Amino acid sequence: MRLNTRGRYGLQLLSQLACHLDETKPVGLKDIAKSTGLPWRYLEQIAGPLRKASLIVGRPGRAGGYRLVRPPSRITLREVMEVTSGPVRLMECVDKPETCEKSNKCTSRAMWVTLTGELRGVLDRYTLDDLAQRPCAGCRATASRAKSLRTTVKQPSRGRGASKRWKYMRSLE
Repeated sequence: MRLNTRGRYGLQLLSQLACHLDETKPVGLKDIAKSTGLPWRYLEQIAGPLRKASLIVGRPGRAGGYRLVRPPSRITLREVMEVTSGPVRLMECVDKPETCEKSNKCTSRAMWVTLTGELRGVLDRYTLDDLAQRPCAGCRATASRAKSLRTTVKQPSRGRGASKRWKYMRSLE
């Protein structure tokens, strides 16, 4: 397994679907691409394996799009990474010792097995629901929660022109 763009983009795609879980209509890949800045043709390539693994279901056509099959709290990050990038292992010999002729004498193989187990454990602990709770591009509910927390901050007074700079910075949010 490599931590590549397919895995990262797959996580972003599914976290966007998790953010839009309350909506009645499916979410289009072009909408996700617009809100995240990811290329939608690449998202199409990633959606195929996710659909085959029964993580998402798609509806074709103009009013089509994708939805999650299961609740986000039941989809682990490891599951997404394995579907998009392959098995989670740091070295080939971790799961298949026969691939290396020196694996029975290797002094570092035990460390790689332990590290791979730890990485798998971390990815199993986190779910899409954990990602959906964080503010993200295109997620209206989480963004509005985060904005309501920020509105309690008072405008700093930092001399002449501070008001303009403050308004400009707030417009970027």
